[in-house]
Amino acid sequence: MSTKGFYDLTSGMLTQNRNLAVIGNNMTNAVTPGFKSDEFITTTFQDEMFSRYGNINHNDGQELGTTTSMITAGEITITDHTQGTLDPTDMNMDFALTGPGFFQVQGQEGLMYTRNGAFIVDAEGYIALQHAGRVLGEDNQPIFVGTDDIQAMEDGTILTSDGATILGKFGIVDFEDYNNIQKSKQEGLFIATGGQPVPTDTPIEWKTLEKSNVDMVKEMTNMMASQRALQSAAQVLRMYDQLLGKATTEIGRVQ
Repeated sequence: MSTKGFYDLTSGMLTQNRNLAVIGNNMTNAVTPGFKSDEFITTTFQDEMFSRYGNINHNDGQELGTTTSMITAGEITITDHTQGTLDPTDMNMDFALTGPGFFQVQGQEGLMYTRNGAFIVDAEGYIALQHAGRVLGEDNQPIFVGTDDIQAMEDGTILTSDGATILGKFGIVDFEDYNNIQKSKQEGLFIATGGQPVPTDTPIEWKTLEKSNVDMVKEMTNMMASQRALQSAAQVLRMYDQLLGKATTEIGRVQ
């Protein structure tokens, strides 16, 4: 009796576990400002082999055949960069980008990019993203304000409360190809993996935050479907194990 079923079912269970981890992370960050949801995309191992075999460029392979194999493997996790809704907060240190682009944050691990504009003024008077680092201005230097009693203009210019003195201006950048950035270990932050960011003049809305773009109804639906698929695979695997046990201990018993 073939043991291929074990590989099929176990692979399916591993895939659903990974999918549930992605869904769980999306749901956990549903209230994180500027968070971008992920989607776990899978393919069969044999389909991947047929697609890639004989192609020099493995990122753009031509399909050479098809298969009905149930063995699946994680291919990629795609990040949805669509903008979330804007939520007025009436807080002086809250900012939202109203189009493409990222704030730049200088963290301990280097330069990072974020859509999360829930900033604070750190102990030394600089604009910062809590637990991440200081926010950079258009001169690629941290912005010193000294107090949260400020004003802000649509172009990202930061002014004193009376509007008389310019304190700095946010350095907003964007990437031509979002495949050149990936999520860091800190939620809501991205790091560049290739290409250089370019300055952009995306308007900023003061006293406003961009909400996460996580669709909770979609995530709940996907979670339930994934859980059912996982449970079904586990039940069938148990039955398959029992059937294989009988085949080896009873049917194959020498009289």
